[in-house]
Amino acid sequence: MQNIDEIIEYMNNEQTIDIKSFLFRVLSKWYWFVIFGFIGLCLGFLFAKRKTATYNMNATVLIKDKDTGMSMDKIFDGLDVGGKTSVENHIFMLQSYSLNQQAVKSLNMDISWYYKGIFNDPELYASSPYIVDVNKNSKNLKGIKLFILPKSPKSFLLKMQGVYIENGVKYNLDSIEKGEYGVPFESNLFNFTITKNKNFNIQQNKEYYFKINDLNYLTNLFKSRLSVSQVNKKTNGIILSLTETVPQRGVDYLNALIDVYLKYDLESKNRTSENTIRFIDNQIQTVVDSLTITGNLFTEFRSKKGIVNLSQEASQVADRLKVLQTEKELAQRKMDYFKNLQTYMNDADQMKNIAVPSVLGIADAGLNALVVKLGELYNKKSTMSFVVKEENPAIKILNNEIDNCLNSLGENIKNLLQNTSIELRNINSQMNGVQVKLASLPKTEQQLINIKRTFDINNELYTFLLQKRAEAAITSASNIPDATVMDPARLETVIHTGLNNKIYLIIGLLLGFSIPLIIIFLYDFLDDTIKSYDELEKISKLPIIAEIPKSKYSMEIPIVKYPRSSIAENFRNLRMNLQYLSNSKDSKVIAIHSSIPGEGKTFTCLNLASVLAMDNKNVLLIGCDLRKPRLHKIFNSNNDIGVSSYLIGKHNYNEIIKATEQENLYYINAGPIPINPAELIGNGKFKDLIDQARKDFHYVVLDNAPLSFVVDGFLIGKYADINITVVRHGYSHKKQTSFINQLKDKDNFNNPAIILNGTSDKRYNTGYGKYGNYKEEYYDDIEEKVNFWKKLFRRSA
Repeated sequence: MQNIDEIIEYMNNEQTIDIKSFLFRVLSKWYWFVIFGFIGLCLGFLFAKRKTATYNMNATVLIKDKDTGMSMDKIFDGLDVGGKTSVENHIFMLQSYSLNQQAVKSLNMDISWYYKGIFNDPELYASSPYIVDVNKNSKNLKGIKLFILPKSPKSFLLKMQGVYIENGVKYNLDSIEKGEYGVPFESNLFNFTITKNKNFNIQQNKEYYFKINDLNYLTNLFKSRLSVSQVNKKTNGIILSLTETVPQRGVDYLNALIDVYLKYDLESKNRTSENTIRFIDNQIQTVVDSLTITGNLFTEFRSKKGIVNLSQEASQVADRLKVLQTEKELAQRKMDYFKNLQTYMNDADQMKNIAVPSVLGIADAGLNALVVKLGELYNKKSTMSFVVKEENPAIKILNNEIDNCLNSLGENIKNLLQNTSIELRNINSQMNGVQVKLASLPKTEQQLINIKRTFDINNELYTFLLQKRAEAAITSASNIPDATVMDPARLETVIHTGLNNKIYLIIGLLLGFSIPLIIIFLYDFLDDTIKSYDELEKISKLPIIAEIPKSKYSMEIPIVKYPRSSIAENFRNLRMNLQYLSNSKDSKVIAIHSSIPGEGKTFTCLNLASVLAMDNKNVLLIGCDLRKPRLHKIFNSNNDIGVSSYLIGKHNYNEIIKATEQENLYYINAGPIPINPAELIGNGKFKDLIDQARKDFHYVVLDNAPLSFVVDGFLIGKYADINITVVRHGYSHKKQTSFINQLKDKDNFNNPAIILNGTSDKRYNTGYGKYGNYKEEYYDDIEEKVNFWKKLFRRSA
């Protein structure tokens, strides 16, 4: 239960990192920030130089409104043969794989040239030191670095470096072969011819190399860097943006893509017009043959029979038959068209050869719209097939649209077939009535009427088709793309993207500064030791009567040789504070404790005893650590006589006391290490020793064993008037304070207090330069001079 309470108390005493002390520690490690900051600047500089700069270039096109210019709808009864113009469709075309690959091919980017630089390898665009003619019918590895090393005016060395995969096996290529200018270089991996470029000034100090590019890879690369979007919803403007490492190449690519796109758009329109003209020509050819035959027959019949004109009644019958026959021909053509459309509407390739209904005079708006829409959907799917696979969600959505369009078109055709069939029956019925009237006419007139009727029908159809062909030819000649280039890509509008070099230097510097900052923070966060007076004061329940700075000297008692040093002054301050710790004037016995070894307990005892002796007081220093005695080593004396030999009765009081070189300072060694130190201390003779020492000396200082290890210190502490526990800066753990705090409640543990040992002297002058100068005037702190680099590495240790 007690352990749980200690843990809770320790957790309650835990504080966040003290900002002030943290800043002091940061400033004390200023040289870390200089070193890491310089390293960060160097790394930022290297990164800025090695990073390839990127640029952004733009181009804009405007999609024309539907009602601008001459279109097939103005020719063919209000129908737009090309369908509605959709900005989304044009964006899709510009992003399509097929158009982007055509743009790549148009720029002849089969070969890329580079030269070796200090930090990276800049690319040479639109110029090259050599001309490479690749044999496209042979195998040529893509992406391999091929260095041209001139050997003589006629020959060169080809150094090949790179990695390639063949039959699933990865190979590293690193070899050199000899080649000649103008002579094909043939191997199992390459086949090309290299010639010198007379227009290029080859620099001898530069090493040039080239790569044979994979056009599919380049296409995907440019597609990934390309962005196509609508300027805003209120306009038909489209903006094309490209991120590229070579500005001129990016400009050329955007302009090439727009050219390919405009050409594709125009070819699509011309293809529709060509299909229409081809269909009309086929129809005209059929009509011409019939017209020639019926024309000759009509002429021969009139000449043979001697008939010039028909009677009035015969003329009326003939005119009526002509109208009905024309209507029947048109209805029959519509019927044939509907049947063909019904047969081929599921075949995308066949649909390309089917003319729009308006060519046959079919003015059904619903049918025309569905036929045009189906053609657009088939074209869109054909374009998408170059980019995505059949299982892609976009293809599935498009297939659903096609299915819906086919269902609507099929239902429309079914209704039109029924209506046209009824129309044909009505026409035939009317023709039967006229045929009855025709039968009442003379036979010669009947024959002439039939011949003339057939001739007139073919003649009118021929005239109609010629008119339609002329209109289609005009439309084809006047076809222009749906888009207009508003702003082509230009070098003047290219923008550098990414961070500039200054930003990389700043980032490198900040990262360099952050490393020591993080190290110091983590050290402080993970370090459980006491790092400052303020920190100890927050968690301690006992009074802190002194703060002893870390000794700059190798000797155990520096205050004797350096009485004006800062450490001597701090021990004088301790001497003064002892007077206020206890109200009793008989407080002569001072016990010095520590929780664990290494906290400076013996050092504190020695210097406290020495500073008390400097005040013309007789002081006795007793080594009470019977388990690990040290005083005899410090005073270079024999440890055969001491406290332990006194306690066992081997030596008397006067025999164990020894004088030191310092006036008024005496000491008693711990003596030989006994097997039962605790029992010896508690046998009563130790009390006699202390009582006698009280009579003979002004002060008695007891150097005890660590409290948390053995009980010796507690046994001795009850004989002391003041019990001081030493805590060492940067060494003692915070959790030890919970143990030390309990000393306050211990019976017979008089006047417990704490000394903070080993603090940094910088605590007193960091940030207060002039006061630091005053301190130096008051104290004679002599420190060995060390050069900067030794001092630097000593601090880092």
